Amino acid sequence: MESFFTDSPLDHETLRRSVEDDAAGAVLVFDGTVRNHSEGHTGIVALEYEVKLPMADKLVARILEEVRTEIPVLKIAVGHRMGRVSLREPTVIIAVSAAHRDEAYRASRKIIDRIKHEAPIWKREIFADGTSEWSLGCTACK
Repeated sequence: MESFFTDSPLDHETLRRSVEDDAAGAVLVFDGTVRNHSEGHTGIVALEYEVKLPMADKLVARILEEVRTEIPVLKIAVGHRMGRVSLREPTVIIAVSAAHRDEAYRASRKIIDRIKHEAPIWKREIFADGTSEWSLGCTACK
Protein backbone atom coordinates (compact mmCIF):
# COMPACT_ATOMS: atom_id res chain seq x y z
CA MET A 1 0.00 0.00 0.00
CA GLU A 2 1.49 3.33 -0.96
CA SER A 3 0.48 6.94 -1.35
CA PHE A 4 2.46 9.96 -2.39
CA PHE A 5 2.26 13.58 -3.44
CA THR A 6 4.50 14.86 -6.22
CA ASP A 7 5.24 17.84 -8.48
CA SER A 8 6.06 15.39 -11.29
CA PRO A 9 3.60 13.85 -13.74
CA LEU A 10 1.86 10.69 -12.51
CA ASP A 11 2.43 7.42 -14.35
CA HIS A 12 -0.69 5.28 -14.77
CA GLU A 13 1.20 2.10 -15.65
CA THR A 14 3.64 2.36 -12.74
CA LEU A 15 0.78 2.65 -10.26
CA ARG A 16 -1.10 -0.19 -11.95
CA ARG A 17 1.93 -2.48 -11.77
CA SER A 18 2.46 -1.63 -8.10
CA VAL A 19 -0.87 -3.26 -7.17
CA GLU A 20 -0.66 -6.36 -9.36
CA ASP A 21 -1.11 -9.57 -7.41
CA ASP A 22 -1.54 -13.21 -8.44
CA ALA A 23 -4.68 -13.40 -6.27
CA ALA A 24 -6.31 -10.42 -8.01
CA GLY A 25 -9.33 -11.02 -10.17
CA ALA A 26 -9.65 -7.24 -10.57
CA VAL A 27 -7.16 -4.43 -10.96
CA LEU A 28 -8.88 -1.07 -11.17
CA VAL A 29 -7.10 2.20 -11.96
CA PHE A 30 -8.92 5.53 -11.65
CA ASP A 31 -7.34 8.60 -13.27
CA GLY A 32 -8.83 11.93 -12.17
CA THR A 33 -7.87 14.42 -14.88
CA VAL A 34 -8.02 18.16 -15.51
CA ARG A 35 -11.09 19.06 -17.56
CA ASN A 36 -11.91 22.34 -19.31
CA HIS A 37 -14.91 23.23 -17.12
CA SER A 38 -16.29 23.10 -13.59
CA GLU A 39 -19.45 24.29 -11.84
CA GLY A 40 -20.36 27.51 -13.70
CA HIS A 41 -16.95 27.94 -15.33
CA THR A 42 -15.54 27.17 -18.78
CA GLY A 43 -12.14 27.77 -20.35
CA ILE A 44 -10.09 26.02 -17.66
CA VAL A 45 -6.58 25.26 -18.97
CA ALA A 46 -4.91 24.02 -15.78
CA LEU A 47 -5.31 23.43 -12.07
CA GLU A 48 -2.90 24.30 -9.28
CA TYR A 49 -2.86 22.20 -6.13
CA GLU A 50 -1.59 23.26 -2.73
CA VAL A 51 -1.07 20.40 -0.30
CA LYS A 52 -0.44 20.66 3.44
CA LEU A 53 2.41 18.19 3.95
CA PRO A 54 3.04 16.06 6.01
CA MET A 55 -0.55 16.24 7.28
CA ALA A 56 -1.94 15.14 3.89
CA ASP A 57 0.43 12.15 3.74
CA LYS A 58 -0.67 10.97 7.18
CA LEU A 59 -4.36 11.46 6.44
CA VAL A 60 -4.26 9.63 3.10
CA ALA A 61 -2.33 6.77 4.70
CA ARG A 62 -5.02 6.54 7.39
CA ILE A 63 -7.78 6.59 4.76
CA LEU A 64 -6.11 3.74 2.88
CA GLU A 65 -5.69 1.69 6.05
CA GLU A 66 -9.33 2.23 7.04
CA VAL A 67 -10.57 1.29 3.58
CA ARG A 68 -8.42 -1.81 3.68
CA THR A 69 -10.00 -2.89 6.99
CA GLU A 70 -13.54 -2.27 5.63
CA ILE A 71 -13.18 -3.74 2.13
CA PRO A 72 -11.16 -6.88 1.30
CA VAL A 73 -8.61 -5.50 -1.14
CA LEU A 74 -5.15 -6.86 -1.88
CA LYS A 75 -3.13 -3.72 -2.66
CA ILE A 76 -3.77 0.01 -2.96
CA ALA A 77 -1.64 2.78 -4.47
CA VAL A 78 -2.48 6.48 -4.69
CA GLY A 79 -0.59 9.29 -6.39
CA HIS A 80 -1.66 12.95 -6.22
CA ARG A 81 -0.15 15.95 -7.96
CA MET A 82 0.95 19.19 -6.36
CA GLY A 83 1.53 22.43 -8.22
CA ARG A 84 0.33 23.16 -11.74
CA VAL A 85 -1.36 20.40 -13.76
CA SER A 86 -2.37 21.01 -17.39
CA LEU A 87 -5.55 20.09 -19.24
CA ARG A 88 -6.07 16.31 -19.65
CA GLU A 89 -3.23 15.42 -17.26
CA PRO A 90 -4.00 13.21 -14.25
CA THR A 91 -4.23 15.01 -10.92
CA VAL A 92 -4.85 11.85 -8.93
CA ILE A 93 -4.48 8.16 -9.72
CA ILE A 94 -5.90 5.44 -7.52
CA ALA A 95 -4.97 1.81 -8.20
CA VAL A 96 -6.65 -1.06 -6.37
CA SER A 97 -6.39 -4.81 -6.69
CA ALA A 98 -8.89 -7.23 -5.18
CA ALA A 99 -10.12 -10.75 -5.66
CA HIS A 100 -13.37 -9.41 -7.18
CA ARG A 101 -14.40 -6.30 -9.14
CA ASP A 102 -17.02 -5.16 -6.61
CA GLU A 103 -14.41 -4.74 -3.89
CA ALA A 104 -12.05 -2.88 -6.24
CA TYR A 105 -14.80 -0.48 -7.37
CA ARG A 106 -16.08 0.15 -3.83
CA ALA A 107 -12.59 0.76 -2.46
CA SER A 108 -11.62 3.13 -5.28
CA ARG A 109 -14.82 5.16 -4.87
CA LYS A 110 -14.46 5.38 -1.10
CA ILE A 111 -10.80 6.46 -1.39
CA ILE A 112 -11.44 9.29 -3.88
CA ASP A 113 -14.50 10.55 -2.00
CA ARG A 114 -12.65 10.62 1.31
CA ILE A 115 -9.55 12.30 -0.15
CA LYS A 116 -11.69 15.00 -1.77
CA HIS A 117 -13.63 15.65 1.45
CA GLU A 118 -10.97 15.19 4.13
CA ALA A 119 -7.46 15.80 2.84
CA PRO A 120 -5.86 19.25 3.23
CA ILE A 121 -5.62 19.84 -0.52
CA TRP A 122 -6.67 23.10 -2.16
CA LYS A 123 -7.37 23.49 -5.88
CA ARG A 124 -7.14 26.67 -7.94
CA GLU A 125 -8.64 26.76 -11.45
CA ILE A 126 -6.57 28.58 -14.09
CA PHE A 127 -8.50 30.05 -17.03
CA ALA A 128 -7.42 30.70 -20.63
CA ASP A 129 -7.51 34.48 -20.05
CA GLY A 130 -4.91 34.16 -17.28
CA THR A 131 -7.29 34.66 -14.37
CA SER A 132 -7.75 32.09 -11.64
CA GLU A 133 -10.18 31.16 -8.91
CA TRP A 134 -9.98 28.86 -5.89
CA SER A 135 -12.37 25.92 -6.07
CA LEU A 136 -15.13 25.85 -3.50
CA GLY A 137 -14.52 22.14 -2.91
CA CYS A 138 -16.13 18.88 -3.86
CA THR A 139 -19.73 19.20 -5.02
CA ALA A 140 -20.29 15.49 -5.71
CA CYS A 141 -22.13 14.87 -2.44
CA LYS A 142 -24.07 18.13 -2.14
